Amino acid sequence: MKRVLGLSLLLLASCTLNANAAVKMGKADPAPKSKPEQAALNALGEHLEVSYNVLSNLDDTFCKSYIQKGDCFSSRIQLRAKAQTIAATTSLYFSHIAPLRGFSTTSDIAIEHLNGDLHRLTFNKAVPPNTAVSVDVAAPFWHASRSDAMANYYLTLGELSPVVVASTTRVKEPGSGLLINQHTGDWLNEEQYKRANIDNVPLMDSEYMYEKLEREEPSVTFPLERLNRSHHVIPNVLVQENTGNIIRATGVRFSKKDAELLAPARAQMSFFGLEEQPDGLMVSVAISDEPTQRAAVKQSARLDATPKPSVNSAAKPSLAEQTKHNDSSYELVVSETGIEISAVNHVAANYALLTLMQLYNQHDREFTATFIKDSPRYNFRGMHMDVARHFPGKQAIKSVITQMFTYKLNTLHLHLSDDEGWRIEIESLPELTNVGAYRCHDLSETQCLLPQLGSGPHRSAIGNGYLSKEDYIELVRYAHQRGIEVIPSLDMPGHARAAIVSMNARYHRLMKEGNKKAAAQYLLVDKDDTTRYESVQFYSDNTVNPCLDSTFTFIDTVMREIKALHVAADVPLKRFHIGADETAGAWTESPVCQASGVNTDTMLPAFVTRVQQLASKAGLEIGGWSDGMEKAASTLDNTSVYTNVWHLLAAGGNDTVAHFANEDIPVVLSFPDVLYFDFPYASHPHEPGYYWGSKATSSEKIFSFMPENLPQHSSIWQNRMGNDYETSDSNNTASVIGIQGQLWSEVTVNQAAVEYMVFPRLLALAERAWHQSEWPQSEWPQSEWPQNERSLSSTANSESAAEKDSQRQQAWINFRNALYTQHIPALVKQGINLRVPTPAAAIKEQHLVMKQRPGLVNEYSIDGQTWREFTQPFPLPVNSSVHVRTKVAGTQAYSRALVL
Repeated sequence: MKRVLGLSLLLLASCTLNANAAVKMGKADPAPKSKPEQAALNALGEHLEVSYNVLSNLDDTFCKSYIQKGDCFSSRIQLRAKAQTIAATTSLYFSHIAPLRGFSTTSDIAIEHLNGDLHRLTFNKAVPPNTAVSVDVAAPFWHASRSDAMANYYLTLGELSPVVVASTTRVKEPGSGLLINQHTGDWLNEEQYKRANIDNVPLMDSEYMYEKLEREEPSVTFPLERLNRSHHVIPNVLVQENTGNIIRATGVRFSKKDAELLAPARAQMSFFGLEEQPDGLMVSVAISDEPTQRAAVKQSARLDATPKPSVNSAAKPSLAEQTKHNDSSYELVVSETGIEISAVNHVAANYALLTLMQLYNQHDREFTATFIKDSPRYNFRGMHMDVARHFPGKQAIKSVITQMFTYKLNTLHLHLSDDEGWRIEIESLPELTNVGAYRCHDLSETQCLLPQLGSGPHRSAIGNGYLSKEDYIELVRYAHQRGIEVIPSLDMPGHARAAIVSMNARYHRLMKEGNKKAAAQYLLVDKDDTTRYESVQFYSDNTVNPCLDSTFTFIDTVMREIKALHVAADVPLKRFHIGADETAGAWTESPVCQASGVNTDTMLPAFVTRVQQLASKAGLEIGGWSDGMEKAASTLDNTSVYTNVWHLLAAGGNDTVAHFANEDIPVVLSFPDVLYFDFPYASHPHEPGYYWGSKATSSEKIFSFMPENLPQHSSIWQNRMGNDYETSDSNNTASVIGIQGQLWSEVTVNQAAVEYMVFPRLLALAERAWHQSEWPQSEWPQSEWPQNERSLSSTANSESAAEKDSQRQQAWINFRNALYTQHIPALVKQGINLRVPTPAAAIKEQHLVMKQRPGLVNEYSIDGQTWREFTQPFPLPVNSSVHVRTKVAGTQAYSRALVL
């Protein structure tokens, strides 16, 4: 039996709960009911077996009968209750990120797509115990990763309390520390992990990594003792001159004044083995507008390596002020007489101490006498953190801020709202957090948002919650003390469903009270709008109406209340990010918009411009994503705006940057190809993350990013499907003010997941944002580019290109060695759940072989339980398997285990 699913708009009339039940389930997690029906549903939830497996992303024979355009795939959902009857009219709710467009089954069931990723499977007839229910489903795009499948299916029946199906809850994976699904298969055949027949991205398993290292470093060994004594600063410094003299030091000491000034950096020293000692070298600090060079050092230092003039030297007034405020230059002198820091401000002085702690050889308790002159490549060195899709808690945000500071990043783009959640308290609009900060089973959405992203039916579920005013003030102060600007981001007009639902709940509450005027004051949608649309994330109601004055009343109120929180923190708010991206075809049937006489095509630019005017009245600059800002570029005041360019480099992102440069609008590079940290580290179905822009974003790839020669990437990288691509020669980066890493949180459900996806990639981001490398930029002619990314050490098109390629590879090896031997251990000491690189291992001539990497210990296990250190190749029995993993030397931090 085949059935086709249409888009099911979620109407109040379709609710299966009465109002009292909805309120009960919205306000708190329901207590289990005592009557037999509830006990039976509880038992069904405990024992129902659920499995989800992709059948094929490549064979579209089945799914094409439902989906005529674009890629599609088929999956199989299997259900079995061994000892329980599934009662007629029981519903099974589940998240599926791609909406089901059709299904085939022999069972009497119905499946509806409700909104976003939420679906409902209803059993029309009772299912006897131990009866299998198998459903083949068709959906657009692909499911090529284990993390695509969502957790926490749940059951409802009439007015009974909902029950999570135990077999679909997450379990903690050894090694990675991540919560993973237990109801999904291994995903290890090509039909499952390849997205389409044109997908040529290789499976990056342990054998792939072994062959990669064999090509690039065939005979390299890494004496750990020698590496521990070689200190490469991350991010690298501008100028460093060593005298060669060795200075013995038990540690360092400070005056009381300097100790207070350097408190943020002092808190990080011990993780690199540098301690405060009464007999340590004295550290003295001088703050001045221009660090003064010491005469003796002047003579020995090669100061011809001064920084090149900024490409933004002719920036607009507001950006010039920003540049002055964010100047982070410092000088550092280490000598027998002590340590001297000269810096432009307290932040730069802390940066100097962060550099110093990396220079200390804790093994031999010594420094090398040195002079360092340092300043950043970009004044905007950013990290974007989405806490809307899943709220990981205040401590997760603080953890990221701490490491941003440690590696000299200075801008936190904090994404506080989206379709799936509103995460900051706005005192005058309590529904934003009372309703919008929680997902639970309330189909009326008067008490919470619909479940999404596998959140399940309960308010207490992982990923729910918000920052109180006090939390936000604390974070802003903590960041400011470390030289980090917090830019709050509230997405609009698209990606605004949490705000819309919250204001609808407010509207209904006040209408019941008879206060019609107040009810409409912050309404974000035209109640008479009959437009049917579907957003990128498959919502039918996630876009605010730009023709309503109440929309701008809402924006102005929220903006000013957040500004007041910054005032309370004694940290002025300077910039506010409005999103402006991914607006679907909304508003076409809105009577309010039709009456305004505004052309639909100009509504988004007009919206962005009006929001900028509101921000200007509040003394704020605005930021926005490039797709919306590009449409509004000609109408914006370019003295108080910037944009994040997030178009794929492989799809003309360099042209987008050039467009903004021509409009003289400042750009922050945010390319998904290389700067989206919610994408997998490597192309493997067990590596979590979305992958629509890149299926392999390793620290090495981020390190190799060349912000000042964007077209060049087309010869060292490939597109998202692993194929060569062509790009224009357009390379106008004159308005680029910085780069930013992005973490979106669809699959990062908690702090451990946030840290896994961010670290250690953040360190490569910091390297590119702070330091301009000696290897290629614009001076590398296009005619001399190497052939492809997979063989960085292969023969290039010319001697010059080969030399540049070799420089880049050596620079990466130096960076990687420092990363593995110094920085990853320091992160582990701080309790960071970073990703430990998976092993480079293979079976050659029936022997296990593993590649050594600095700072990592290779381990193997025959039974998956007892682990031993790998020291040399050894024979394996025929047709046997072996488990392999890596460990950070001297710690208990492990990689995810792989099976050969």
